[in-house]
Amino acid sequence: MGYSSTAIFGNDLASDVRATYRELLEDGVSAEEALLKVEKEFSYASNDPDNRAAFWTALAATQMQLGRLDDRVRDQTIAVIDSGGDLHMWESTDAARRKAVFAKLRSQLLGPQKRPIPIRPPKRELSPVQAGETFVLGLQDGREARFRTLAVHSYRVGEVPIVEMVDERGRPYRDGVRALVAVNQDVPIRVIGRFRAPSKVAMPDVSCTWRALQLHAAKLLSDPEAKPKRGLFH
Repeated sequence: MGYSSTAIFGNDLASDVRATYRELLEDGVSAEEALLKVEKEFSYASNDPDNRAAFWTALAATQMQLGRLDDRVRDQTIAVIDSGGDLHMWESTDAARRKAVFAKLRSQLLGPQKRPIPIRPPKRELSPVQAGETFVLGLQDGREARFRTLAVHSYRVGEVPIVEMVDERGRPYRDGVRALVAVNQDVPIRVIGRFRAPSKVAMPDVSCTWRALQLHAAKLLSDPEAKPKRGLFH
């Protein structure tokens, strides 16, 4: 577990607990079920002498911030703090800071609690192109580059297309990397046709923005050695 500070969320484990619990609520899971899922996912940490303080204080602090502090979590966290938490892992000066952080959280947990705050699902960003579509991408110098969308990768907060640069005959460019492209930028895209997308597409080694893809496409268009050669496979 990596520490960056003595703060409650100043370590990787605590940050992961906070993110996991909040994401479950954003996805419509009840507070009770979210708690059970978090405890199950981080079961390795909840009773470990070196990790339990980070786990319980992060969970309690997150619930408190969201107005969903569970009594059992509160009591368990206070018990962990009162037993010394993870102070045995810190040098004297940092241990004193960590102890003060614990004391403040303990006081907050025993004080008045806020009402539950609304948790809204994140806005999903959708891909501007779909698997099996051929499209042209307008470049900053006025030219256009042709691409085909091999697949669209869907994840929790959106979609990202996997694209490949091709010529007018659908042949991939030499060194024209397959790229997983972010969808949060407004660039000129025009769908011009369809093809049969492959059933399985490996995740590419390269991930980039549309702006970066424009620059790479311009470079390929200007490089005679990058253009597809005669024959089916270049």
